[in-house]
Amino acid sequence: MKRDLTKIGFRARMADPIPRVKKRYMLTSDYIDAARGTVRSDINLLNCRVVDFFRGIVVDGVTVSVYKGYIVGVGDGLSARTSLDMDGRYLAPGLVDAHVNIESSLLAPAEYARIVSPRGTVAVVADPHEIANVLGHDGIKWMLRSSEGLPVEVYLMAPSCVPATHFDTSGASLFASDLAPFVRESRVLGLGEVMNYPGVLAGDPRLLDKISSFWEAGKAVDGHAPGLSGKDLSAYTLAGIRSDHEATTAKEALEKIGMGMWIMARMGSGSRDLENLVPAMNPATCQRMMLCTDDRHPNDIVHEGHIDAAVRVLIAAGVPFMDALRMASHNAAQYYGLRRSGAVAPGYLADLVAFSDPKDFRAELVLKSGILIGKDGSRTEGYDSFGSECYGVPPLRDSVNVKWLEEKDFRIPDEGGEVNIIEARPGSIITSSTSARPKTVNGECVSDADRDILKIFVIERHSGSGNIGKGFIRGLKLKRGAIGSTVSHDSHNMIVAGMDDVSIFKAVRRLNAMKGGFVITDGEVVVAELALPIAGLMSDCPAGSVLEDLARFEEYFAAEDVPGDSPLMTLSFMALPVIPELKITDKGLVDVAKFEMVPLFRGP
Repeated sequence: MKRDLTKIGFRARMADPIPRVKKRYMLTSDYIDAARGTVRSDINLLNCRVVDFFRGIVVDGVTVSVYKGYIVGVGDGLSARTSLDMDGRYLAPGLVDAHVNIESSLLAPAEYARIVSPRGTVAVVADPHEIANVLGHDGIKWMLRSSEGLPVEVYLMAPSCVPATHFDTSGASLFASDLAPFVRESRVLGLGEVMNYPGVLAGDPRLLDKISSFWEAGKAVDGHAPGLSGKDLSAYTLAGIRSDHEATTAKEALEKIGMGMWIMARMGSGSRDLENLVPAMNPATCQRMMLCTDDRHPNDIVHEGHIDAAVRVLIAAGVPFMDALRMASHNAAQYYGLRRSGAVAPGYLADLVAFSDPKDFRAELVLKSGILIGKDGSRTEGYDSFGSECYGVPPLRDSVNVKWLEEKDFRIPDEGGEVNIIEARPGSIITSSTSARPKTVNGECVSDADRDILKIFVIERHSGSGNIGKGFIRGLKLKRGAIGSTVSHDSHNMIVAGMDDVSIFKAVRRLNAMKGGFVITDGEVVVAELALPIAGLMSDCPAGSVLEDLARFEEYFAAEDVPGDSPLMTLSFMALPVIPELKITDKGLVDVAKFEMVPLFRGP
C-alpha cells in the first residue's frame, strides 16, 4: 500500500484528557504552582520504583507527578486529576538511540517511530547523511519536516561528509555555507559523524570550517574514526570531535575515553560491537558511554529489539542494570545538552519507561509527555493521540538515474595475473584484502563458486555518468544468481554482486525500474524485491509491508545457506571507502588504509 509522501507524519488531535507538552518548554508560573501543589497535576504515577541516576540508587514506593508533559514532583504528595498505578514497576527515563541513520531502517520516519516506540525508545539522534548524499540540502529538509511532531523525538545531526570522500560519486556536495542554516535549528544538535578523519588530520580547510561553525555554536561534533590511535587520535580530538561509534575493541574504547571522547557502543544489523566493548565498562567509564544502533533493519528491531535489546545484552553480560540504563538514556542527554531529558526528576520531560525485571529488561509501559503510548511491546490509544498526519512535507525527486547499460558492460576482460579481492566478514563492516588468480572463460574473468569469488559492481546512479566500478569479493557465499541494492554507504550508488552476467544485468535493470531498493535475481527471474522509492533508501509503505518483503530475502538466504545475520547490510557497506580495508566505489577499488585508489589487476 503506497501513500502520499507529502502526508507521512502526524497532525495533532486531542483524544486524551491530559494536556500535551508544549513544543518548547517555557518556564511559567503554573509549573511552579503545580510543583508546590497549588495547581493540580495532570497525572500521578503511583507505586513507582524510581531509577535515580544522580545518586545511583532505586527509590521505592514513590509517586511521580506530571504536569503539561513535565515531571513536577517525585514523592512530594501532590494531587492530580488522574492517576496510573505502576504496581511497583521500576521507572526510568525513556531510551535514547545516541546515533542512528533512520534511512537504514528502510522506513520513513513516521513508520520508524511506530516500531521503536513500544520498545521504550522515546528519542533518537539521527544523522541524515544517507539521504543527504543522495539529495543534499533537500534531503535534510525532508527529514526535518517528515520527523516533526512524532511521539518519538527525532533530533538531527548535520551531515559533515557529503560526499564522504573524493573516491566515489555522490548525489550532492555540502559545504559549511550549506550547513549554516542548520546551526540555528533547535532540533539539530550538532555536526554528524566526521568520517573523513584523514581530511581532519590533513587540515582540510573545508572540513575544519564545518567543525568550527558547530563547535563555536556550542553544539556537539560526532566522530567516526575506526582504529585511530596515538598522535593521530590526539589531533582528531583536538579538532573538537568528542564522540565515536566505531570502537570495536575494549582497548580502542578505553584509549578514546582517555582522550576525552564519549563512546557509543553499537548494536546494529551489520556491525555489532556492543559485546566486544563490555570489558571496557566499569562504574567510571560507563559515565562516558552511550548506546546506539547506527544501522539496523526493521526486521531486527521487530524480532530482537532496539535499544532495549542492547540493554538486555549488557545486563546478561554482567553490566549492572543501573549502568546499562544510564548508557541507554541519561548519558546521551548529557552529551547532547538535552537539559530536560534523561532523568526522573522535577523539570524533566515525562518521557518514561517502566519495567518489572532488572535482570531481563522489557519495556512494559512507555510514556511520552506523561501519556501512555506503549504497553507490552504494542502501541496504545495514547500513541494515536499525538496525531496521524503532517502536511507540508516537501516532495522528493526521483533519485535513480542510471545511464543506459547493456549486459556487455558487466564483463571483466582478463589482463593477466592476480586480482585484488575484497574479503567480507559477515557481521562486520570491516573488510580485509586478498588476491588470487581469477577464473577465466574465453578471455574474460568470471565468478567462481568453488572458491567463493564473486564479481561485484558499483554503478553511479545520481547523474547518469556511466561510471562502473568493477571488482571481486569473497565472503558473501552466494552460489547462484545476484543480489543488488541502491543502499550502499555512503554515496548510495547501485551495488550488485553475483555469479553470472545475466543475473547481474537483470538486477541492475530491476533496481532502475523500481527507482531503488533491494533485489535478488536468478537469471531473468526476480526471486525477491523491496522497492525503496524515497531516495532509493526508504519505503513509502507501512512497516508491515516492508517486513513481509524482507522476509522473502531472509527465506532465500536461509535456503541458500548464505552466512551472516544481514547479508543485505553487509553488501551495502562494501562501497564505504572510510572503513578499512579494501572497498569498491563507482570509480574502482579503494585501499582505505593508504587512502588511495588501487587497480583491480595486480599485474602478471
